[in-house]
Amino acid sequence: MRGTDFIFPDGFNAQIYEQLYKNSPVMHRTINTDGVIILCNNAYAEKLGYSIEDVLGSTIFDHVAEKSKDNMNTTYQKWKQGEAVSNLELWFKRKDGAEFPVFLNANNLYDKNNKVIGSNTVIRDITEIYNAQVEIANLKTKRLAVIGELSARIAHDLKSPLSVIRSTIQIMDEINDPSLEKYAKYFQKINNAIMRISHQVDEVMDYVKPKPLKIQSHSLLQIINHVVEGIQSQQVIINLPNNNIIIDCDDEKLEIVFANLILNAMQAMSYDGTINIRIRSDEDTSSIDIEDSGPGIPDELKEKIFEPLFTTREIGTGLGLPSCRAIVEKHGGTISVKSNIGEGTVFTIMLPKLKIID
Repeated sequence: MRGTDFIFPDGFNAQIYEQLYKNSPVMHRTINTDGVIILCNNAYAEKLGYSIEDVLGSTIFDHVAEKSKDNMNTTYQKWKQGEAVSNLELWFKRKDGAEFPVFLNANNLYDKNNKVIGSNTVIRDITEIYNAQVEIANLKTKRLAVIGELSARIAHDLKSPLSVIRSTIQIMDEINDPSLEKYAKYFQKINNAIMRISHQVDEVMDYVKPKPLKIQSHSLLQIINHVVEGIQSQQVIINLPNNNIIIDCDDEKLEIVFANLILNAMQAMSYDGTINIRIRSDEDTSSIDIEDSGPGIPDELKEKIFEPLFTTREIGTGLGLPSCRAIVEKHGGTISVKSNIGEGTVFTIMLPKLKIID
């Protein structure tokens, strides 16, 4: 960013700008290249609980809360290398120790040779915005709690009749009666419907009333194989990893994660395509990629897919991916997604690992 010299018209009063700076309700400060505050306005000093004389000579780090100092230092170093500072969110600390959030924007100051000699920074207190966001988040949490309690009751009430239907179908399927063979395809349809409903019931129960993890050492490849064996489709090609890792985990919970991601991939491809599952590792973590050849996820949906109750499917709870994220995070891991329209989607799970099996 280069500076330009201002050419004022005859009769222009430069004191107007000085008064705007001093009396602006927005916080202003001016620093040199060493990060020392050489000028500030009344709003800046008063908001922090100091006098202007106390502020002058202090540094940009003196008024930053401890949790934002690393961010401030990183931004300052980038600014010294020529990068612009725009809409930086930080926490400031008042003289009495109270902290408040701010947005910070800096404009470079130049000498006559276009050399940067400092910056003028505009800082806005966003406490009201932050409090509103917290209030909205709390309301959303309460709403989800009510919905969750109701969903848990419904899911619990569905389990008993589902078990009766499943058991009855299994008994009829095992009866050695030729007259029932013509109904085999109908039994299969009923069984598939039961599995789909059971999966959604388990999805709801696991999200609203999660059980504690049962951590033991397990083969990651064995967990994946067990999931794939249960949902294999003739139209979908699933390429499994050729390596393995032993990790400390709850194998049943990870099966839920892998089953959700693989089923989602199959549905995205309309049950016709390829799923590649890869296991990668470094010194401390193991990564599992689940890649499909589907249509991809639009950019406007990527940030929403992990939100509870959000779904683009006609049949779905909107709790599958949020449950996946909750399970992975309980394992100390992370889950992320990369997707481009027409190029498929890759979900990546990163988990702490124990050791590698060749």
